[in-house]
Amino acid sequence: MEAKDQDSKTGSESQPESGGGANPMMMGMGMMKKMMAQMGSGGEGPMAMMQKMMGQMRNQQAGKAPNPMQNMMSMCMGMQAEMLNALHTMTSMAAFATPELHALFATWMESLEGEALATLAQQGEVDTAALASQLKISEASAIHLVAQLAIKGKVHLRAQASAAPAN
Repeated sequence: MEAKDQDSKTGSESQPESGGGANPMMMGMGMMKKMMAQMGSGGEGPMAMMQKMMGQMRNQQAGKAPNPMQNMMSMCMGMQAEMLNALHTMTSMAAFATPELHALFATWMESLEGEALATLAQQGEVDTAALASQLKISEASAIHLVAQLAIKGKVHLRAQASAAPAN
């Protein structure tokens, strides 16, 4: 293959919209751009779009040998759809987060930090499950809270392998 042929092949691979389907990453990026454009214009939901695009990919590949990357592409596209759903939910909820709510949340976090520091001062070393129970928050929230305190230099973290494998 001559250098000129290689340049034209590379050019089509880096342009996902032009159908240069040899590069799955670029194909996925092109699909993501299309999906984002459709979501912004009030189009259908992410899963419907993903199914439609996967169908388009299959139609483009009709008559060719099956693409060995198809399963991986399907999995990646499914994950992208889930992430887009979460992003869409988050942005729709953020529209209702007024400055007053932000201030209330910051105040609540400060009070939780104070309670967490008081608990640590009283008991010394505490695991996140016990701290969560005492603060009446989830363990995930307690982990976030302790991480924020560590970032601010108010606590020191110690990590230890779990006795049971994490699910």
